Amino acid sequence: MRRLIVEISVRDFNQLNPEDPDLLRDIKSMEVLHFLRSDNQEIALIARVEFNKPDVSIENIFPDDLGEVEVQLLEREKEKEKEQENGNEIYTYFIKARPTQTIPDGLDLTAIRGYLSLPFEVRDGKVKITSLGSAKQMRTILKLFEDAGVRYRVVSLTDAQFLPHSPLSRLTKKQQKVFVTAYTLGYYDLPRRIRLAQLAEKLDLARSTLDAHLRKAERQLMYHIMNES
Repeated sequence: MRRLIVEISVRDFNQLNPEDPDLLRDIKSMEVLHFLRSDNQEIALIARVEFNKPDVSIENIFPDDLGEVEVQLLEREKEKEKEQENGNEIYTYFIKARPTQTIPDGLDLTAIRGYLSLPFEVRDGKVKITSLGSAKQMRTILKLFEDAGVRYRVVSLTDAQFLPHSPLSRLTKKQQKVFVTAYTLGYYDLPRRIRLAQLAEKLDLARSTLDAHLRKAERQLMYHIMNES
């Protein structure tokens, strides 16, 4: 599994959504803390946002064609370095959006472009985007930017690495790939959003092989949890 970090200017990022060229106009900074879901049907995340002006609402930054959007304020805080009366406030939101744009049957965007990951942020007029996936998926992302005329800078393109203290670091590369993919596509959701046979097809593995990889990964993670707690 590969990890691609790309940096583009806010102006070029807005080219990806020509119907709303001022999409990030009111955002001073934004940092995604967690991606909870990102697929054809829904994107859900938790993010910290700082606006350029005090009278801006988070709902103002979403384009009209994005679809149904749910926003919940989780925390509101003063910027630590600006405790003065005019200091900017930083908001932590839960954001969930269901696109209304029709996606052709059988077209799986995650299979083409990989999965959004961290860091994903807007800061100092630049947007940093991170994706996980195969080398082919990473090439597809860069081609999409090129076809849209978007200038980009590849910050990093490496094998996906997990921190030494992360339980995932104890898995083999194959186990990491199948487990992260299964989790991202909703295999562990209730109810499940994808079945084992569908997941095996996406990973180009036999169902029995995938089941063995997942069971070994789950056992290793459970062993880590039980013995480290």
